[in-house]
Amino acid sequence: MRIATYNVENLFSRPVVLNMQNNDAAAAILAKIAEFTKLLDLPSYAGKKSRIETLHADLERFVSINIRSSRVGRYLFTGEGKLVPDGRDDWDGFVDLKRERFSDQTIKFTGKVIKTVKADIQCLVEVESADTLKRFNTDILGSVFSDRIVIDGNDPRGIDIALGARKEIPIISARTNIFARDDDGKTIFSRDCLEVELAPKKGVRIHVLVNHFKAKDSFPKTSDEKRKRQAAEVSRILRTRYDLSKDFVVVAGDLNDEPDSAPLDPLVKTPKLINVLDIVDHDPDDRWTYFYGAKKQYNTIDYLFVSEALRKHVVGAGLERRGMFDLEKLTNGKEKSFKGIDHWKLAASDHAAVWADIDI
Repeated sequence: MRIATYNVENLFSRPVVLNMQNNDAAAAILAKIAEFTKLLDLPSYAGKKSRIETLHADLERFVSINIRSSRVGRYLFTGEGKLVPDGRDDWDGFVDLKRERFSDQTIKFTGKVIKTVKADIQCLVEVESADTLKRFNTDILGSVFSDRIVIDGNDPRGIDIALGARKEIPIISARTNIFARDDDGKTIFSRDCLEVELAPKKGVRIHVLVNHFKAKDSFPKTSDEKRKRQAAEVSRILRTRYDLSKDFVVVAGDLNDEPDSAPLDPLVKTPKLINVLDIVDHDPDDRWTYFYGAKKQYNTIDYLFVSEALRKHVVGAGLERRGMFDLEKLTNGKEKSFKGIDHWKLAASDHAAVWADIDI
């Protein structure tokens, strides 16, 4: 049985701001979007109209305003870009991120990675919706996954966690943790920690926890603390709901940090939880799954961990990077991207897939 995790960076479309090659430029735009949204939520726009209008002009390519009801007409801004309402009480709605559809080639390359890995249980990060995964499974993958699950998570951009399973390994049950809160009442997970129970054979159960932790951003202290709370909560779930010495448990996903980082420490050091690449003695210097071009950093941020009970059943593990752009350059010729990925927009994803073979 093969299990894999893959950040697909959406399957059919992606917010324009998140589909930029320059991550720092995207972060700056996201900061403006956050300011724009905050200002539009003010009860009065007195003294703020000029700033709101400037931000609106700067962000027209990236956002739209979804108006549910209004006392000032169908539009918040005139054709000349002037703000019409005087405050939040004049309208009801929200700021939405504009999306752009990927090319058919890009979508097919994403499918090629998944078909090449041939996982029986495929964990997916950044899936738009259940309907999107259904169409992707049917149109691109040839209906390989009989059971699929996507739960709307806490990310307003619509990037959710999903899991697909072949018919031989049906999904038995699932549990979401989108409502998990810390001692201050704040939501812990940026997306979710999705717990899925599957039946690989009669009388045997395997539990898969799929995650997508908070990304690093321009506020490192805040994002690091958030990621650490998420790591600690996953560790707590493992220690309180499972017996890792007896239960077959897998923790998978994009954790957005290095294995030796302080934020991931609570999870990485969970007793009886093991990185599959450690089990197969995969070269520690060749575990990167993401290349951050702005700082030319090779990052290990995608993971598969297994419980002690599963450790002896892991018979192989590795990475599939060929869906990435410019792989030959990134690996000094050791690996090559799939033929046809000759532009960054055609890449299946900027993440590698991680897989493990388990014999039970």
